[in-house]
Amino acid sequence: MKHRYLLIAIMMLSALCPQLSAKSCIGCSAEMPDNATFCAGCMTPQPKAVTLSAASKKPVNHREQVMQMFSFIDEFEGYFHDLKYLNVLGKMPEVKTKFTNAIGFYRQLEPRLPEELRILAQIYAAKFQLFEGMTGVMKNLRIDSGFKAAILKSSMLVMALYNQVIAQFREDKQFGPSEIARLKEQVSIIPKRTQKYAITAKYLKLGDVKVPTAQQVMVLEIAGKNAHVMLMGPSMDNNPVEGQVSLRDLEKRTSWQKANINYYNR
Repeated sequence: MKHRYLLIAIMMLSALCPQLSAKSCIGCSAEMPDNATFCAGCMTPQPKAVTLSAASKKPVNHREQVMQMFSFIDEFEGYFHDLKYLNVLGKMPEVKTKFTNAIGFYRQLEPRLPEELRILAQIYAAKFQLFEGMTGVMKNLRIDSGFKAAILKSSMLVMALYNQVIAQFREDKQFGPSEIARLKEQVSIIPKRTQKYAITAKYLKLGDVKVPTAQQVMVLEIAGKNAHVMLMGPSMDNNPVEGQVSLRDLEKRTSWQKANINYYNR
């Protein structure tokens, strides 16, 4: 009789196992087997199930997990620096799929992450959005080639500023309240540091070109009493229009204000 009850218990446990191993699709939330690699409904690739050995007692390094999770974004960035734009366009669909899978992993991990690692994940998400915008510009044949070059150059500057923040996570350092506050400040300044300014005077001279009113410019760098300014608009050739402008003229002829110099000194 005891053997009979044991057999019934085993059969009931076996029937429950498929339910216990079920998971939800990261694309449409449909239920599926834990070992499924694609959703049969929406065909979204699924992250592989991770099994931890019971014998493993090593503490989880969440910082390494997040860095590894989004490492493909850093690898993809190399194609922009190497000016391999055909590779950029060709690999972007693969990067989108990897990003979707990474977000699926991240959502499971997020509740256990400290604040600084949530900020790190947000930066990587911002870099991915930047990549999407850049590839969109590359494919748009209607955009003037000089304007296109200006957009790509300004985007690379934004990327470099994000990378300065990410570099701190590659150091062997801890983030206390003051470091996290500093981290937030750095991230919040990036859109202010890279904003566009309207020409408010009759023109602004960039090199040999007089750029007319209402056009937009971007301040790439400030050194001493001068600013390196780039036109965010069409040019006469394949290169962006840019040149040195005194801070006095910049403030007088554009919507840039002297207080904005603080964005470049941090």
